[in-house]
Amino acid sequence: MSYINDALRRLQKEKGSPYEAYSHLLGSSGKKPQRQYSKWLSLVGILIVLCFAAGMILFLNSLGVNRVRPVSYEVAFKPQPHVIAKPAPVKTQTVARPKALPRRGDASAVYAEALQNHREGKIAQAKRLYEKAVSIDYQNVQALNNLGVIYMGQKDYNKAVKYLSRALSVDTRYVDAHYNLACVYARKKDKDRSLFYLKNAVLFDPRAKEWAREDSDLKFLHNLPEFINLTKEQGQIP
Repeated sequence: MSYINDALRRLQKEKGSPYEAYSHLLGSSGKKPQRQYSKWLSLVGILIVLCFAAGMILFLNSLGVNRVRPVSYEVAFKPQPHVIAKPAPVKTQTVARPKALPRRGDASAVYAEALQNHREGKIAQAKRLYEKAVSIDYQNVQALNNLGVIYMGQKDYNKAVKYLSRALSVDTRYVDAHYNLACVYARKKDKDRSLFYLKNAVLFDPRAKEWAREDSDLKFLHNLPEFINLTKEQGQIP
């Protein structure tokens, strides 16, 4: 068919050729109609895909609208009355009130009565009353000292030292307790302790010198130079 095409081209070149209207058909390669057909097919395919996607979206939305929602039910229960247990009765315990201790003034009265019995030779009654006075007032140095004197007279030297020492723990300058401890240790033949307490007694009250020179309880010390120097009168030559 090449010779036909060549003839047509020659005729086209001539001005006013009747075949000029068909020049677009003769100049194409023959493949252009196929390309246009494939474009139309692509366009149709895209439209089909879009329609399918729109249909799927509508379908899925319809499922979401028609989905059955769960229904919650609230059940109201009648409240039960609270039962309050009756408390157990509290057992009350009677506590005995402590006996009121006598006042310190009462201790002085008891001590005075004990001292009277002591002077009258009623040693047992005096001892009981001294102990009572001390139980009321543990700082009653007179009662403590006189208890020591009673135990010393009974030759219970350990208890005598106990009460006389208690008197000094209350009043370290209490002369009578120092002097009586000197007598107790002299009876026990304890020279050093006897002289120690006798020096304290003389230091706190010089009258203890005269007491010591005439006291038979200190006879164990009378011939000792320390005792003689301690008890000499002021200005007296030993």
